[in-house]
Amino acid sequence: MSRFFTSYATMLQFKTYICNIVANMSLRFSYLLAFIFIASAPANGQSIQGMVIDEETKKGIPFAKIYFVDLDEGVLADSTGLWTFEKSVRQKEQHVVVSAPGYKTLHADFLADSQIELKFSLSPLHHELDEVIINNGGYLHRESITNIESHKLQNLNKIPSTNLGESIAKIPGVYQTNIGQGISKPVIRGLSGSSVVTYVNTLRIENQQWGNDHGLPITSLGIGQVEVIKGPASLLFGADALGGVVYFIDEPYAPKNSLTGFAETRFEHNSLGTSNSGGIRFSKEKFRMNIYGGYDNFADYATPDQGQVFNSRFNQTSAKLSMGYRDKNWLLNVRYNFFYGHVGLPGHSHDSIPDPSSFYTQEQNRRRAIPAQKTMNHLLSAEHKIFFKKQEVHTTIGHTRNGLKEHEEKVFFPDIIMDLNNTLLNVKWKIKAQEHWHYFIGTQGMYQMNRNGIDAAEILVPDSETIDAGIYGLARYAKNKWRVLIGGRFDTRMISISESDFSRRFDGYNFSAGTVRTSEKSTTRLNISSGYRAPNVTELLADGVHHGSFRYERGNTALASEVAVQIDLSQAFHLDDFELLINPFYNRIQNYIYLQEAGEIVDGYPVYNWTQTQFAQLYGLDFGIHYHPHGAHWLHLQTSISTVFAEDADQRALPRIPQSRIQNRVIVNIKKGKKFKVNDLTIDYTYLFKQDRIGILEMASPAYHMLNVGFNFKLDHKQAFLFAIGARNVLNTRFIDHLSGLRYLDISGPGINGYISIRYEFKRQTK
Repeated sequence: MSRFFTSYATMLQFKTYICNIVANMSLRFSYLLAFIFIASAPANGQSIQGMVIDEETKKGIPFAKIYFVDLDEGVLADSTGLWTFEKSVRQKEQHVVVSAPGYKTLHADFLADSQIELKFSLSPLHHELDEVIINNGGYLHRESITNIESHKLQNLNKIPSTNLGESIAKIPGVYQTNIGQGISKPVIRGLSGSSVVTYVNTLRIENQQWGNDHGLPITSLGIGQVEVIKGPASLLFGADALGGVVYFIDEPYAPKNSLTGFAETRFEHNSLGTSNSGGIRFSKEKFRMNIYGGYDNFADYATPDQGQVFNSRFNQTSAKLSMGYRDKNWLLNVRYNFFYGHVGLPGHSHDSIPDPSSFYTQEQNRRRAIPAQKTMNHLLSAEHKIFFKKQEVHTTIGHTRNGLKEHEEKVFFPDIIMDLNNTLLNVKWKIKAQEHWHYFIGTQGMYQMNRNGIDAAEILVPDSETIDAGIYGLARYAKNKWRVLIGGRFDTRMISISESDFSRRFDGYNFSAGTVRTSEKSTTRLNISSGYRAPNVTELLADGVHHGSFRYERGNTALASEVAVQIDLSQAFHLDDFELLINPFYNRIQNYIYLQEAGEIVDGYPVYNWTQTQFAQLYGLDFGIHYHPHGAHWLHLQTSISTVFAEDADQRALPRIPQSRIQNRVIVNIKKGKKFKVNDLTIDYTYLFKQDRIGILEMASPAYHMLNVGFNFKLDHKQAFLFAIGARNVLNTRFIDHLSGLRYLDISGPGINGYISIRYEFKRQTK
């Protein structure tokens, strides 16, 4: 008892210390904001108007889209190319993206003033090979100094995926770990779990991601774009981003004074799965709102040769609400996400020599069974931006709650109950002090509390509290074809156990330096960045059965922080009909933490120990080609190659490293018909090489291939109907991915899986 009170008093002292620091920083920051506000002496806001014209004919382009990046708001030109942004805009530099079908997308900066009238000229093109995408930092993807893969989710899902993790695994260098179809999580260049940080808009997501069975706590509902940073990204996104960042961005709000919406349903025959979703986007002069809801229900999936995998069924419910309000020089976005999932855990057996037939069933159904995992997530955030003439202040405060229950043998009484609460605060100050320089100063903090339920039959990790605090600064230089970025960061983490005197503090320093040279035909990028990740409570103190992963895990209190340095080089060529990307990388990690099979059995479960090697290196290559023949405007040919190797100081392979792969995509834009149009045919072919560079006691994986085909149609009437039909794994290939949680049981992934979907879209103007 005395140890408990001593630990509790120590925690209170630490909290008081942190609170005093935060209070002092907040007071000084408030004074600083007041000074900025007075010194900026903002001019009266002005409405903006202009015209979008064809560069060759000098005629107006009907219904072109003008999007103001900082304001997260757009406007459509009329039938003559004229447009007016009637909302008041303060006198500051604005980033704008102008686009129209059949024209090269234009990006430009301008200074809003009292006599603003803009004329944008767009260049015609016969195709758009190198799509212009703005990343979450407000910069062009091509001009980003950090290696960011930016993709619209609808492009990744031309052939729909069953889950979100499977969708982003189509990005070069990105893979997934999975347990059946209901649990999937991202892997970036061989690193996953706590080494990969996930953001939804500006909110960091925590969901016990150390476990292979703890998948992404969101669905694709309302997601418009996904960005992946490959390699250490701790400078802007905080400690733990050692392997990279997955950043999901919501669909934008509707254009002003408009109402848009959709309803969609999809059926997959392999698992008798249904996905249903709908949403409405509404926008007025100052207020915007998006509302979405979805429900998915899947029965056991069928393998190519052995029937249905028992208890691979799952269902999930999701909802999303976003509200935005903008005034003259500030905007506010409030977002709430809800997710509930009930996922069966296939491949369960306590037998030392499992009977393979016990993993399968000939009666496919979707009734809930055990073992199972129940997850409930609440994500709430408020993002505030305030604009001055040459400065911006972005503040995000948010709270996430992850409730996890794992049922082993009892339907109504879970064995593991864990409740994870996180409160987060991010503040970023952006300054344009000189013509070519941008400066960023920011701070991030997180208070995390993890509790076991009082009715939990087993305790895997003890109750704990974690406090993270970090501060960073960086400078960005841009002139002509060159962009340069340099910065540094300091982080500290304090972990305390509620009912013991255990506490540890970890400190880390990070840096990033890079440059990119862009031209019309090529982009050359070099980035050197470091990453820091302190071990989490599970890695330090786990001692029990992890039912979701079917193993007994033991922590290691002697673990030290991981420190990584990555060199990332990329060369891209952008020709009229041809794109080429070469991207080698080298990531050196000190004190690399990983799970190692111990070769023993406890209570019928294989034992895995959290262990550490002083040195690890991960290196490889991403390579991509996109060819669009000049004489065949209707054809796109895409190929990408991804490979990663991982080894320790003695050149011994590290475990759980993904297979090398080649991905090929053929898109045929048919565009036939008037009312009923055949939009395109998409063919995906993926080949995964065998993985025989394996860790101690790890099992090799054979090569396999996958063929997917999909058609997309559109019916244009007063409103639009979109149809999709196709099949994944057309050749009914038996395959077991090297990162599958079921591969040791020789359980294959799904066989041929036909799908059909219908989507109804509508839009109208409002007064």
